[in-house]
Amino acid sequence: MGDLKKNITTWKGVALAVSMIIGSGLLGLPGMALDVGNVYSAAGGWLLVAIALIPLLYIFERLGLRFTSSAGLSKYAQESIGNWGGHAVSFVLFGTFIIGVPVLALIGGAYARELFGLPEGSVFWLAIIILLIAVLGNLLGVKAVSVINSVSLIALVAMVLAIILSNIPYLMKGLEVFGKTIAGEGNVNYRDLWRISAILFWAFIGWENLSFSMEEFKDPSRSIPRVFGFSFLIVIFLYFGIIITSIGAEASGLSVRGASGLTALVGASPFGIFQVAIMVLVIPANAIAWVLGASRLYYASGREGILPVSFGRLNKNGIPLNSLAWSLVAYALAVVVVHFAKMAISN
Repeated sequence: MGDLKKNITTWKGVALAVSMIIGSGLLGLPGMALDVGNVYSAAGGWLLVAIALIPLLYIFERLGLRFTSSAGLSKYAQESIGNWGGHAVSFVLFGTFIIGVPVLALIGGAYARELFGLPEGSVFWLAIIILLIAVLGNLLGVKAVSVINSVSLIALVAMVLAIILSNIPYLMKGLEVFGKTIAGEGNVNYRDLWRISAILFWAFIGWENLSFSMEEFKDPSRSIPRVFGFSFLIVIFLYFGIIITSIGAEASGLSVRGASGLTALVGASPFGIFQVAIMVLVIPANAIAWVLGASRLYYASGREGILPVSFGRLNKNGIPLNSLAWSLVAYALAVVVVHFAKMAISN
């Protein structure tokens, strides 16, 4: 059993990390936070979660440097409390990926349906297509995944800058709200603050998924700390650019509440289609990144005997083909169940 080829550089790692973290939440969570509390509570929630992330990322960075294994989180648990801990975490993560990746594809299908004006039932087929793209992208290898992630990152930055620059007055008002919140002058409801923080923590899920790619990093002692540091700064810029602008809009009297509230910022301008088009690009890139991490977990689990040994084999190009094939079947079945059982994605 050969190890995975080590070819993830710092920039590729940063693009991969951002693609794992940034998805549909970029456009949905700012409005959802405002649904729970006022502008000051929402600003406080974003600040609180962003600060709380710093020690979490430091822990993942140190563990990644110490255990550069595709087993990721399960390896950390195994080293802490023994083999049973590694097995337990692996099985929890199997369930997480089998639910999470299909839901991501369904959300992407909903965005694509809106962009192309397709009927409601097309979301099912669009989700299947996104899953196929995610797996096929991984079959092309880490280099191809890195290109996709890089394009996605550039598109995200362009979208955020377009929204900010077309709403400068709201940005300035949002900065004023954040300033008052930090100074203790804003009307922060602490019960709402806790509820908002609980929701917003999910905006930053993804760095733990990076742990499954540690075995593929070039010069890990240098690249891993840089990847965590730079990706944190980029994610904070992307989120807070949107957040400050949306909070400023809400404080100015323009309602941006709810999962689709951000569309009020672009209104009837050409950025409306631009926004949806970017998300249609970003969500498949997000899915590709998550499928990459999941397949490495399945590969490592096969190598360790947690899953059948066939999962722990690489093809001649160093790609865990069996893991990708079986995961595609599992993800597609989950989408089929959701569709034909008429289950709400929120469930």
